[in-house]
Amino acid sequence: MPVTVRPAAPEDAALILSFIRDLAEYEKLLHEVEATQAHIEAALFGDAPKAFCDIAQIDG
Repeated sequence: MPVTVRPAAPEDAALILSFIRDLAEYEKLLHEVEATQAHIEAALFGDAPKAFCDIAQIDG
């Protein structure tokens, strides 16, 4: 099962937010999540990114 790792793109912001929310829910901390899709877009893809993200996807 080949896997590709690529830099996240702006169109991945909703997916990234869902990962954050899923992890927070698992940790029983969902009530602490204040991020929105706009926050993710600004932090990762704005003029001065504050963080970077890679996405792993299964090929095929």
